[in-house]
Amino acid sequence: MADIIKVTFPDGTEFCYKSPVNTVIAVLRKLGKERYPDINFTLGSNRVVSQVYNPKLKNYLKEITDGWYYFNQNDTKGKTNQLINLNSQFNLGMKIEVGAFKGIADPRLPGATRPKNRLVVTMPNGEVIDHESYRQVFADCIYKLGPRRVSAKANIELSKNQDLFSASDSEGNRFKLDETLYILIPSTTKDAMKILRIIAIRLNEKIRVNILPMSNR
Repeated sequence: MADIIKVTFPDGTEFCYKSPVNTVIAVLRKLGKERYPDINFTLGSNRVVSQVYNPKLKNYLKEITDGWYYFNQNDTKGKTNQLINLNSQFNLGMKIEVGAFKGIADPRLPGATRPKNRLVVTMPNGEVIDHESYRQVFADCIYKLGPRRVSAKANIELSKNQDLFSASDSEGNRFKLDETLYILIPSTTKDAMKILRIIAIRLNEKIRVNILPMSNR
């Protein structure tokens, strides 16, 4: 049996999933996203916790919460060291153990209610973009269409004084596409579908955007 991680907080909260990445994500969710900007450790050139979504790394990005991702490209030992660093940095008082524990079943979205629906986009070349997180689907679609192209032709006004694209992130709630371009991810799957359909019309792209049941895979 492979070793897994068990984390116990001073208040008795315990996380011990069969997949170590889910244990790390559960700890991060309990930590709270207000602390995420202070987590500065990296893997290579990538921050372990960030709001930057890079489609080239999508197989390694795990959503923690709205707009924040965990870069999952290390082994159990590496994840253990990350937890030790978090424990020290924020003085959490966690007990971190590694061993042949009997972990509980891996949750699809640890610490959150699994969504009932998912966003599915079929690009003009037939490529299907389909992830459990609609935010990841939305971001992937924008990247494939070309962020600068979309921002130039389809910078939709989402609400008063709030456009889809912006040159800065003054409120700290946008995804960074490049050094001077940020995007506001829609707050619901339905809104994301509507916006992508508008973008498709403005760019004259034959894109199919649908919402399907999460179980329909």
